[in-house]
Amino acid sequence: MSGQGFRPVRDSGERIMVAIDGVEHELPAGMSVLAALLCADAVAEGRVTPPDWFCGIGQCQRCRVRINGREAAACQTPARPGDVIETRENWSG
Repeated sequence: MSGQGFRPVRDSGERIMVAIDGVEHELPAGMSVLAALLCADAVAEGRVTPPDWFCGIGQCQRCRVRINGREAAACQTPARPGDVIETRENWSG
């Protein structure tokens, strides 16, 4: 196993852009928001703290983030082009 975090099962080569805590990231299409957060360069560099998570199937609700202004379980939400993702540390209220 190489690298940090999750990788898509099948990488089509397609990439999408999302904003995580105000920073743009290019990611493989088809991954969940949780996987995107764990794979983001900002996490690897220590600039963004990924959400706490346990089950990965939406039951524990520990990975809740804001996606385009609405709360959601990151593990159950696919990342889409243009998503604006906010981790709990950066929620304004």
